[in-house]
Amino acid sequence: MFNRDFWSEIFMALRRNKLRTVLTGFAISWGIFMLIILLSAGNGLKNGVTSNFADRIKNTYTIWSSVTELPYKGHKAGRYIMMTNKDIQLLESLYQVEEVSPVISKWGTLIFGEKSRSIGFNGVKPIYKNIEGIKVSEGRFINENDMKTKAKVVLIDQDTNDELLRTTGEMTMIGKTVFINGLSFTVVGVCKANMWGERGLAYAPYTTMQTIYNENKYYQMEFTTKGLDTKEENEAFKAELKRKLAALHEFSPDDRRGVWIDSQMIDSLETMKIFNTINIFIWIIGIAMLISGVVGVSNIMRITVKERTNEIGIRKALGAKPRSILLSIVMESLVITTIFGYIGMICGIGVTELIGMAMESSGGLSNGNGMSVFVDPTVDIGIVISATLVLIVSGVAAGFAPAWNSVKVKPIEAMNYR
Repeated sequence: MFNRDFWSEIFMALRRNKLRTVLTGFAISWGIFMLIILLSAGNGLKNGVTSNFADRIKNTYTIWSSVTELPYKGHKAGRYIMMTNKDIQLLESLYQVEEVSPVISKWGTLIFGEKSRSIGFNGVKPIYKNIEGIKVSEGRFINENDMKTKAKVVLIDQDTNDELLRTTGEMTMIGKTVFINGLSFTVVGVCKANMWGERGLAYAPYTTMQTIYNENKYYQMEFTTKGLDTKEENEAFKAELKRKLAALHEFSPDDRRGVWIDSQMIDSLETMKIFNTINIFIWIIGIAMLISGVVGVSNIMRITVKERTNEIGIRKALGAKPRSILLSIVMESLVITTIFGYIGMICGIGVTELIGMAMESSGGLSNGNGMSVFVDPTVDIGIVISATLVLIVSGVAAGFAPAWNSVKVKPIEAMNYR
C-alpha cells in the first residue's frame, strides 16, 4: 500500500494547494516554535533568579534588630531591641537550630601603603560563607582555627583588591598586611561582591572582632535549621521564635517590629511557587498556539476532502477500498504536521541554543547590581520532542474526522457532489 504511487499522490495533492499547505504548515511551525521560545524564556528567568541564591543554604534564617511599635509592660514604643549573648543561647537551645553566626558590623577605613578605602567590616563565623553564598575567588574564608586563635586575618572583596593594587602591577592582596581602623590584619582571601552588588566589604573572625571591640550586642544574627522542609513548618517555627524573642526582650509578641526575622526557605518556596505559576501560564499560551495549528490542519483537510469529493466517489466506484482512501487523506495531515512540526522544533531549539551561548559568553543578563535575571534560556529536549509528537498525533486526529466522513459517502452521491 505504501508504494511510490501512494506517496506521489499525497505530495501531488499538497503541491496543488501550495499556499494553503504552507500557511497551515506555518501555523504548526509557529505553534511549536513559540512554545519552545516561551518555555526557554521562562527557564531563563527562573535560572537567572535562582542562580543568585544557588550558593546559599536554603534552610537559613536572619534576625535583625529593630524598633518596637507597641508599648509593653511599662516599656514605651520606639525602644530599640539589641540582641545579646542571651539570644545566641536561646537559639542554640532550640532543637531546630544547627549553627548560629552573630554578625558584628562596623564601618572602617582600610589602608594599604598610600591608599585608603572605606569598607564595611564584618565579624562572622565560618558558616556565614554558606549562609550568604559568599564566593571566594582566591585564598580562603575564615576557618575554625582563626576563630580559636582569634587571628587577625581578613577577607576582602574583589573590588577592594583591584583598587588597592591598581598602580602596583600586582594581582592579589593575599598574604599582604593591611590596616583597618588602625589595626593590622593579614589578607587571607578575596571574594566576589555579593549578589546585591555591594562593594568595599571585609570579613574577619567573629571572635577577633569581639575581642577588639568588646562587643556583646548585635544588630544581626544568622543561623541554619534542620527538619523544617515545608512552608507551614517554617511559618510555625518563625512565629514561635518571635514569641520567644519577645519574651526575652520584653516586647509585645504582637509587635510587627521589635525584631525582623527572614527565612530563606520560605522565600525560596514562594519564589518557586511564582515560577510554577508562570510555567502554567506559559504552557496555556503554548498549548493554545498548538491547538490553533491543529485546527488549521483540520480545516485544510476538510477543504481538501470537499474538493476531492468527486474524485473519492470515482475511486470508490472503481473499487477502491474505504481504508485506502481514508489512509491517503490521513497521511496528508500526517505529512503536513510532521514536516512543519519538525521545522518549528529545529528553529526553536536553534534560537534557544544561540541565545544560550550568547548568555553564557556574556555571563547572563543582570540588573546592574550584580544580580542575574536571565541565565541559560534552554528547554528540556524531552519536553520539545514530546510536544512535537503530541502535535503530530493531534494533527492526524484532526485529519481523521473529515476523512472518515468522506469514505462514508456513497459513490453516486460523491460523483454528483457540486
